[in-house]
Formats: sequence, C-alpha cells, structure tokens
Amino acid sequence: MINHVRKTVLTVLNKENRGFLTPDQFNSYAKHAQLILFEQYFSEYARLNTLKNAKRLTKDHGDKLSVVRAAMNRFNKVSTISQVGGYYIKPSDMYHHLNVSYSGKEVEYISPSRQTYLTLSNMSGPSELYPGYCDENDYFYLKPSTLTGDIKLIYLKTPKDPKWTYNMSLSGEDPLFNPSASDYQDFELGPEEQTSLVIEILKLAGVTIREPQITQIAAQADAVETQKENV
Repeated sequence: MINHVRKTVLTVLNKENRGFLTPDQFNSYAKHAQLILFEQYFSEYARLNTLKNAKRLTKDHGDKLSVVRAAMNRFNKVSTISQVGGYYIKPSDMYHHLNVSYSGKEVEYISPSRQTYLTLSNMSGPSELYPGYCDENDYFYLKPSTLTGDIKLIYLKTPKDPKWTYNMSLSGEDPLFNPSASDYQDFELGPEEQTSLVIEILKLAGVTIREPQITQIAAQADAVETQKENV
C-alpha cells in the first residue's frame, strides 16, 4: 500500500510542477500521518459508542462502530511478562494496555488515589485471591507484593514506522521501489485508510514546499471525507 500512496502523493504534487518529495521526506510524513489516523481511532470509537448508546447508529452494514473496532483490533497484542526486581517492564511497542491477568485471573487496576487506602484496608485491600496492579510510567507492579509470577498483558501496540525503500536508478531517474529491502515496512493501517493517508501526507507536504494551495486542497478533501462519515 505504501507504494500506491506515494505514487498518488507525487502525482498530486507534480501536477503543474508544484514540487517533489524525497524518499526521506515521504517516510517522515508517512510515519506522522499513520500516527494521526491511529490516534483518531480512539476519539472516533468514543464518539460512535456514545451514538450507539443513544440508539443513533444503524446496524449491519451501517455499523461504523464495528468498523472502527475492527481497525483497532489489528493492533491487539498479547504478551507474557516476567517480574524483574519486583516490577513488570512494559513492552516497548505498547500504546495502551487493555487487560492484565495473573494465574488466569483478571487483575484489577488500582489508581494512585486508591493505593494508600487499599493498602491500609484489611477488608477490601488486594490479596492473592483478588490481586491488583499499579501503573507506574514504564512498568507495572502487583499488589500484594508476594505475587512474583508472570503476568499476561493484552494491549494495543503502536504501529511500526512505515518505510518506503528503494534502489537508485542507473539512468539517474526517480528511485525504484524495492519491497525486498530488509528495512522495508508497509503501513499497518488497513487499505480503507489509503485516501486518508494521502490527504494527511499532502497536508504536511504543502507546508514543507511552501505551497499553501496544496495544504488547502488536502484540507478540503479531508473535510469532504469527514462530512461523508458524519452523514
């Protein structure tokens, strides 16, 4: 998909000689565009979930909530993490954790405001039968501290940085796409996001090559797509 997106972006930019993007520039914009769309999933999911609860969403083929959920599920990942020095270090690719379990039991999250209260409570505090976990920056830890086994973590991973790889043309023409390169990485978003990726990259490109009209055209296209989604 990344080669198709790049060709489309260059076609728009080259029309009327408006500019050219180097492979490095394109890869930088592609990374940023993918993150923008990925982060939009969360706000869109919350918005659509509110509409569903208000019975304002259609079912079957018009169920947009299921579409967004399926897009987010592409980034679901399960990892078993061992304790190191009393802590469970978070995976480097974790964007947001969804569930923590220990010995097959779901572990309840303990917010910072509840930690002191629950620790001092003999009745409602965490126990080996009903453990809890705390989230501290780059790691988790369990309550009570007597638990030292592995945890199972379900989380949404951050999408890998896309990279359009290439070989230089012997004739000195444009670089040739090389998907066999060891560092090649396609977009991890679904193919339904191709148009949105093109639009986001064009917005960024219009600023860099100082062509405000490109940015305006991309913004208008984005507004049209958003209007269609909200109908």
